[in-house]
Amino acid sequence: MIEHTYMEIFGLELADPLTFVTDVLMSVVAFYCGHKLFYSFDAKFAKLTGLFFLFLGLSSLIGGTSHLLDLYFGKMPHLFAWMTQGLSILFVELACVTLIKSRKIQNLLRMVIYSFFGVFVSQLISIQQFNVVKINATVGLIGFTSMIHIVKYFETKDQDFLNVPLSICLFILPAIIHGFDLRYNSWVNQNVLSHLVLLPCYYLLYRSFFRVTEKMITSKTQPALQ
Repeated sequence: MIEHTYMEIFGLELADPLTFVTDVLMSVVAFYCGHKLFYSFDAKFAKLTGLFFLFLGLSSLIGGTSHLLDLYFGKMPHLFAWMTQGLSILFVELACVTLIKSRKIQNLLRMVIYSFFGVFVSQLISIQQFNVVKINATVGLIGFTSMIHIVKYFETKDQDFLNVPLSICLFILPAIIHGFDLRYNSWVNQNVLSHLVLLPCYYLLYRSFFRVTEKMITSKTQPALQ
């Protein structure tokens, strides 16, 4: 049974206000990371990972506001937030494709990515459950993003590529907190705690993407060995 806490402000019954506060904190961190990646480099990888963070932050902001005003707007804004998060996963998957050298493999992977996104959208509309979002994020971050960076690590032996999946592994902790409903009390619940733990996870993943972009640019500018 989900417990909610309510606070009345200006005649409005606001649901779980601390969850909203931590959602805003997540959006601020995600917007910062996305802005830095998008505007620091011209590389397509940086632009797409920047969009990943920007849409992730937008999802948190919409989701937090929807949760706060749940008594007034119901489930529809939550679906919009979940769809926005799905778009963020789409962007990070497309970013990883740019790391692949073969054009044929790139095109094949893009077909797979867009097809899976279509399945995600159809399932989200028909089922309207957060589990659809969890599965999409798991496949996108662990099954796709991590695997491509692991392949790049074995290909180049460069630690910067390995740091991406290592950063993503840290996301397991907030998932455990949320999944097992770990809480301090009804105010500091599983949502609040998992959001707080996600903050450093976002920043570490951002730094990993930043370093990968720097390495890609450096490798392109270095002269070939004679």
